[in-house]
Amino acid sequence: MTQYSGVTEPPSHGGFIASIEGMRALAVLAVLLFHLDIVAFAGGYLGVDLFFVISGFIITRNILSDLHLRTFSLKEFYLRRFRRLFPALLVTIVATLALSMVVLPPVELMNTARSAIFALVSLANINFWLESGYFDAAADAKPLLHTWSLSVEEQFYLLWPALLLALATTRRRIAVVLVLLALSLIAALWWRNSIPSGVFYLLPFRLHQLMAGAVLAILSLQVSSAPATLYTLLGTALFVAATMIIGSDFSPAVGAVVVSGCGFLLLAGRDAPLSRVLFANRPMMWIGRRSYAIYLVHWPIIVLFKFQQGFELNPGARLVLFVVSMLAAAGLHELVEKPFRKRGKDVTRVQRLAMPLTLITTVAVMLFAAVLWWHQGFPTRIDPDIQRVVASVDEATSERRRAIRFGQCNLHKVHKFAAYDPDKCASIDPQRKNVLIIGDSMAADIYMMLSQVYPDIHFLQATAGACTAVLDIDDIGGKYPTCEEFNEYRFSQVIKREVDLVILASIWNEDRIRPLADTVQYLHSMGKNVLVIGPRAHFKGAVPLQISKRQSLEGVNAAVTRTVVRHNQLLEQMRAAMPEETIVDISRIQCEPQCEVLAENQLLYIDERHFSKWGGKRIGERFRESFDLPRYIEAITSVQD
Repeated sequence: MTQYSGVTEPPSHGGFIASIEGMRALAVLAVLLFHLDIVAFAGGYLGVDLFFVISGFIITRNILSDLHLRTFSLKEFYLRRFRRLFPALLVTIVATLALSMVVLPPVELMNTARSAIFALVSLANINFWLESGYFDAAADAKPLLHTWSLSVEEQFYLLWPALLLALATTRRRIAVVLVLLALSLIAALWWRNSIPSGVFYLLPFRLHQLMAGAVLAILSLQVSSAPATLYTLLGTALFVAATMIIGSDFSPAVGAVVVSGCGFLLLAGRDAPLSRVLFANRPMMWIGRRSYAIYLVHWPIIVLFKFQQGFELNPGARLVLFVVSMLAAAGLHELVEKPFRKRGKDVTRVQRLAMPLTLITTVAVMLFAAVLWWHQGFPTRIDPDIQRVVASVDEATSERRRAIRFGQCNLHKVHKFAAYDPDKCASIDPQRKNVLIIGDSMAADIYMMLSQVYPDIHFLQATAGACTAVLDIDDIGGKYPTCEEFNEYRFSQVIKREVDLVILASIWNEDRIRPLADTVQYLHSMGKNVLVIGPRAHFKGAVPLQISKRQSLEGVNAAVTRTVVRHNQLLEQMRAAMPEETIVDISRIQCEPQCEVLAENQLLYIDERHFSKWGGKRIGERFRESFDLPRYIEAITSVQD
């Protein structure tokens, strides 16, 4: 490969590459299928990561081409980016706000309006990062959530051209790109657990993906046919496999690194015959040309539909939403993207007015969104009783955090293991029966529930979010450094406390039955009595959102009960695997005769599955009526004696 030491770049930086359109199609289809809840594409969100790699390549390549032709202008670059991206984004936001006023309740409308303002000033990722957290609102309530990735790219566009211009030689550019890539990659992996939201949303932690594409553009790397075909085959296979294997149990930062590699391989093989076959065919190129429009419109359509229809998609709904998203994207592409992007002498009067019209509309939309934000989504639009219930979510969430001793006895990814306080969380009370509760956030709920209704029992707590109550967590997914360290501690140290009973509670699935059975056997070998809390019932969509859709509170429990998901078959599988163990059917306690979600105008759940403190007390009272815990402890300890 020839090295270039001057300001100019080789002519191969310019020109249209058909296969890259198809790669965009691959990326957007992965995202769309993931958002349509297609189980086979549980990692389809990685399509966004592939977009970043492609963008890094395309933008760098275009800038270097203009520099080679001595036609590059920062002003012209930003104008092209504005015309290419902003009008379609603006129309999407206008349509989303209009539909949200009809579909969304006040709190969600207020949040959507705020999101619109941040998206229009290219700070959507900052907005969602600042409001993210352990009890953040569900994605189902955020129709503009996807704009975070657009803001990441727009922030990159703001900084990258000037830096490329300042670095006047290929050698310097490559050196800087490799340094930025390495620093970003190391930072993303280093902080993926301590500040996961920042790593997900912020440009510095995403820069390695953009740089993976940029390095190819700067080198103008050309690969011969045989290696290029191999790169295409590997890149495509690895990306598709990643979207099917990497799910919610994996850190997004790890997935991003994987896709950086996949994207590099795909782009390196962009001229291979196989790449042209897979990606430069008519269907893929048609989708690829409209990939930006598809990405813009699909998520608001899906979110608002799910909100209106009950937060669950059946196969027919998925097909309809796929078709509607494609049609809406085609309309946006033809009516907005293409006309507003066009420049030259043969443009229409409307096209000549595109810039001032866009700016005026933007100001108007921002003012309108600000009014919606300021007036909190106009809460008078819904029944005041419903509004009071929905508005209580924040306080109920804070109350729950205190009740589960979040950050002290219940840890999560944002905490270090050292935050756990064994003296407060796992001390023995010689005057009372002692029960140790181990598990994830479901177990934290059990602690909150039982400690309120059994004052004569002392409950020890060793819980951590997404940290399953099994001895071996290596193969069950979801583990993180704090969980690994804490899990080893609670099963080697905390378990040595002289307790009368150990309660295990977690989100269970089929893959966790065998590790659970092994854990129970291990505890018995240590002379411990064990009680397992079975699979919990949960709801299709966050309970506060379900209630906010109602016209009144009348019949709300019966209505929301119709959306409940119970895992009776899983419970039977657990009982078959551990026939000698007592496994409490917590879903029956929650839901018979019906699943209460509201009592005395107070929420029992803060989302689709976690109890509020009040909910813990109400369901705890049901538990006490159906399961005599003190007598159970007496019975098993007397047998042991």
